[in-house]
Amino acid sequence: MRAENLNAEFLSSLYRNICRSLFEKDKNIFSFLLAMKLNQMNNDADFDEFKFLLTGGVSLGDPKEEKPAEWMSMNSWAELLRACDMPNFKGY
Repeated sequence: MRAENLNAEFLSSLYRNICRSLFEKDKNIFSFLLAMKLNQMNNDADFDEFKFLLTGGVSLGDPKEEKPAEWMSMNSWAELLRACDMPNFKGY
């Protein structure tokens, strides 16, 4: 119990002190990367999903399905279709 409390306090202190030196626009990126690293350490994160979230995946040409709305770009539609192919995003 004490080790868990120390670990939680250390992590909180680390986050606060690093965020002090970051620009506001960079705090979200740091938070995302820290959360992904903690999930990886607990074996809760999938590396393929992490890579997809960072890069958007690799385009293999035009999507086979027609985009559902005019306001959506073809690139966004293609990325959404690639995300739906990932196991944890199926059915959404």
